[in-house]
Amino acid sequence: MYVDPRTLTMATLYGDASAVRSVQASRSDPAAGQKAPSYAPGAVLALVTWMQRDDPHRFGARIPAVPQSVEFMQVTAAGQANRYRHFAGPELAEDHPAPSAVAQRTGLMLGLVPARLP
Repeated sequence: MYVDPRTLTMATLYGDASAVRSVQASRSDPAAGQKAPSYAPGAVLALVTWMQRDDPHRFGARIPAVPQSVEFMQVTAAGQANRYRHFAGPELAEDHPAPSAVAQRTGLMLGLVPARLP
């Protein structure tokens, strides 16, 4: 999960069972430290980004509002993205970003360090 105070957005990275196993394996390896896991081929990641809004119950807090975008990618054998899909706008309609934008976004998704949950 990350928050971008400049754009007033927040995002959460989700993964399928294969992605979760990759995260658990990297956490059991003490040498891995705080780096992004190496996902197994075929793992599917989804990054959901929301606009933020003021929390009506907590002064100064920000919570998710309307989803801004949803991105899906599947990891290939080389740790690269394959089958990247991007949905954005009020209807979350699929769009087709430029290849340079796809490379930047998949790099971001692969580089996120998962939050450690209790």
